[in-house]
Amino acid sequence: MSTQMIKSQMRDAILVGMAEYVDKAVLQILSNLIEEQLVRVNVEEITTLPAEVNNSIDEQNKYVIQLFLIKKEELKEETKYNYLNAIKKLLTQIDKPLIEMTDIDIKQYLRWYERRNEDKTGKINKPSTVNNERRYLSAFFNWMRIEKLLFDNPVESVGKKRTDKGQIDYYTQEELEKLREGCQTKRDRAMIEVLRSTGLRVGEFCNINIEDVDFKTGDVWIQREKGGLNTPAYIDEAAMYYLREYLNEREDDCEALIVGKRAPYSRLKPCGVRAVLKDIARRQGMSCKVYPHKFRKTLGMTLKNKGYDLGVIQEVLGHTSPATTSKYYAESTSDTLRSIRRQAA
Repeated sequence: MSTQMIKSQMRDAILVGMAEYVDKAVLQILSNLIEEQLVRVNVEEITTLPAEVNNSIDEQNKYVIQLFLIKKEELKEETKYNYLNAIKKLLTQIDKPLIEMTDIDIKQYLRWYERRNEDKTGKINKPSTVNNERRYLSAFFNWMRIEKLLFDNPVESVGKKRTDKGQIDYYTQEELEKLREGCQTKRDRAMIEVLRSTGLRVGEFCNINIEDVDFKTGDVWIQREKGGLNTPAYIDEAAMYYLREYLNEREDDCEALIVGKRAPYSRLKPCGVRAVLKDIARRQGMSCKVYPHKFRKTLGMTLKNKGYDLGVIQEVLGHTSPATTSKYYAESTSDTLRSIRRQAA
């Protein structure tokens, strides 16, 4: 083991031990001081994990998870939750240290995950759902590899499940109208119209502050969840009308664009948006799937059916890679072909 690896592990063991006693700022100062002192010393040998946790599977895994939370503090809370939720489910099925996980363990876990709800629902998880779980595991184990906690990412050699490229799921005009009719508050109508107009991811939508919106032009600057870029979105006139109506009736001082209905009127979270839409769909007796990301797909398909090229769609949706846009919007659909025929007539 290299001297640098040994020093890194010494630093990490101290940080994990102190994490519950000091705040993040102090922990960063402590990390810097340890690194400054370690430059001046030579060390020759250390075990893979601190000696006090080597004899317990639970303690080893707890150490790795705590270290992840310290080192990946900058990750969004939802991202950290997805990664750790996948790891914790893995550990309920595979009782061994994370540093000893193999591709065989991952395959066994994913087979269980695919069928985990079969007894209750009679259905297995879709390939895309299993692939998402695989992605969360891979991200965590890749971090472990970078931290030299293991040599290889055991997920890399486990292939993804094949998925059929089905039709894009988007709202028809009739479905959008039903959602509008089902709104019982100005907040809910404003939420639906802004999601429809901007095509934002639900996390991006929830993070908007009132001051982010230019109420004259409709522009709103967004820090994208994927890629981390700051790019503009656009709130059209119809959406702006309902947004103003909602904001004019608010009496709270919360900076968030959309807040909960009850005190203390804090920022509405993604789960809150999903709950609102679910309630509207139930009241309206809608049989189609209703969820926030569907507004994003709807905007993409609206642009496609109006003849905009992939570059414009990429820019509007804030895709960092043109390959992402092409994957979903390159092929013509029946609606696209009908739109082209109408324009050509």
